[in-house]
Amino acid sequence: MEQKKTRKEKAADTKKKIFETAVSLIKQKGYAQVTVSEICQTAGLAKGSFYVHYQSKEDIVRESYYEDMQAYLQKQYAAFLAEGAQKTAAERITRFLELELAFAEYAGHELTCLAYALNLGACVPGPSVHFARRQFAEILYGEIEAGMSSVSCGFSCDEVFQYLESTVRGIMATWCFSDGAFDIVGQGGKFIRQAVGGIYGKE
Repeated sequence: MEQKKTRKEKAADTKKKIFETAVSLIKQKGYAQVTVSEICQTAGLAKGSFYVHYQSKEDIVRESYYEDMQAYLQKQYAAFLAEGAQKTAAERITRFLELELAFAEYAGHELTCLAYALNLGACVPGPSVHFARRQFAEILYGEIEAGMSSVSCGFSCDEVFQYLESTVRGIMATWCFSDGAFDIVGQGGKFIRQAVGGIYGKE
């Protein structure tokens, strides 16, 4: 017998539907051509449902690299860990970083560029809440901390975290600046594996 979803689960499903619909429409038509009304109509939801989860269309962009990325990474990374085979620290960390790039591909070039611009702009008046809002980064930090015995480059846990986070953000920024001219998952993943390999050697 199928269990009834809780109110929290239903709300999460609705938010996911709004986000996925918005991403699909933005990819098809461009951000400027998509309205909140169209997102709601396409998703089969009332406007009131939209405003429970987002304040505006712009808010979708702002939240995309915080809450929406959090949900995506948690689900995909849990599936990776559930595969059963024993994973090394390097393998776990590589996969997590690859999933960050996969989210950028999923969200699309335009939405990724807009998210970077809006969230970076929010840092100007300060204080920045960027790192506090990237809760999914705690998973990465935990994996790095757990695998410190395998680190071969002399970096501290904080330094490994900063280096790898800077690497993945740099790949995303280059993808944005190049108008998405390269395969962010394929080529970007190659860069990630090189960076992780330099930290963990031949683990």
